[in-house]
Amino acid sequence: ASLEPEREMRSLGRRHRALAALLVLAVALGRADAELVAHSPTTSFPNRYARNICSLAASTAEEMSECQVQSLYGTQDGRVNMTFGEESCSVTLKNCVPGVCYSFRDATAAAPRDDVPRPTGGPSASFFVSVQATAGASVFSHTNAGFSFKASAAEVTLTYQTRTCADHFSYRGRTGEQECRQSFAAITEIDAGTPW
Repeated sequence: ASLEPEREMRSLGRRHRALAALLVLAVALGRADAELVAHSPTTSFPNRYARNICSLAASTAEEMSECQVQSLYGTQDGRVNMTFGEESCSVTLKNCVPGVCYSFRDATAAAPRDDVPRPTGGPSASFFVSVQATAGASVFSHTNAGFSFKASAAEVTLTYQTRTCADHFSYRGRTGEQECRQSFAAITEIDAGTPW
């Protein structure tokens, strides 16, 4: 009868060691996962904080190459496709005419949004966190409606950063399906002679 409690104690000790080992393994796996996806928290909206490659390049098309962009994701009906979360991007436009004004519209600025008031200082309606002409332009302007610049050289360099999906939809609120992973028509092609 004296062996029964001793066996129970050994069995209990083995169970505790097994549970402790499982706990250590779970913590280790959690740390590894956290290191792999530290920038992308697990939510019901996957990829809302994702970073994407820069989509814009100078156009090489023969008929449309004057101070024009093309996208890795394509252009359809005069709309240039881009993605959320493009960071530290630059594109050098070729064959610009010094003294001519160029512009593109932000195609997302007119997208619908709900009526919930937003705090001041939050994301604006612009798809871009920032966009500026860093070389080859005498003046430039970025508003929610788009971007314009006056070329001062044949090559104009633009630098830009687009909003994350989370920022974009935090401004718009309930706008139907919030697709974060795909490219979409973000800006118009660059137009000459129409500063707005």
